[in-house]
Order: sequence, then C-alpha cells, then structure tokens
Amino acid sequence: MRITSGLDLVEIARFRELNPAIRERFYQRVFTPAEIDYIGKRFEAAAGIFSAKEAVVKALGCGIGPVSWQEVEILHSAEGAPQVQLHGQALQLANQIGMLQCSLSLSHTREYASAVAVALLEEEGTSKPQ
Repeated sequence: MRITSGLDLVEIARFRELNPAIRERFYQRVFTPAEIDYIGKRFEAAAGIFSAKEAVVKALGCGIGPVSWQEVEILHSAEGAPQVQLHGQALQLANQIGMLQCSLSLSHTREYASAVAVALLEEEGTSKPQ
C-alpha cells in the first residue's frame, strides 16, 4: 500500500467579503447542489468544503484543471463526518492511480478553514484497469 496526502488552508473572510452576486456565481461554479444546501449561509462551511476539494486534488497528485471543482464532492455523514465522492475525471484519475480510499478531516477557527486528505493507494504497478 502507498499513501498520498493533501493539505489546504483558506481564509474564511474571502467568502464573507465576496460581493453577493459574485458569491452566487462562484458557488454555482465550484460547489454541487448538495454542498450548497449544506453550506447555507455559513461562510466557514464554504471555506471548509473549498479547502477540502483542494486537499483532495492534491492527494490525487494534481490540482484543479485536470479535474473540475464539481467532480470532487464533499458530503457529510449523518454524524457530520466529511466524505469524498468523486465523479468524472476525478474518479477516472483515482482509478488510474489505484486509489482505494480517501479519508478527510476539516477544521476551522474564526479566521481559517483547513482540510487534510489522506488517500490509500494500491502498490505501484497494481492499479485498476480503466
């Protein structure tokens, strides 16, 4: 087994201070409908999910570009634990690198939101076929 990780830190004020019209367009481009429902009017939740998406793509070994924002979806269990759901190119990339599992942790203070993603991968050379 191999492990990869990603870490990201975001200032919550970046979301709070956005012009509401720009924020609405930004949310529609970056977040899925389920994420937008979860976020509501909580800027710390928006920053946390944004940070989590960045951490996950870093654990995948790329960044936003090869995958789109909405292809990395951050959902929450009934208990509130964050969970990663990959779609499209992000899922294809995860399969190519042999990702078996991705664990996610989010945290925030009054000023910052952070996320850590840790991915468990198959041994080198044993990745799943497309």
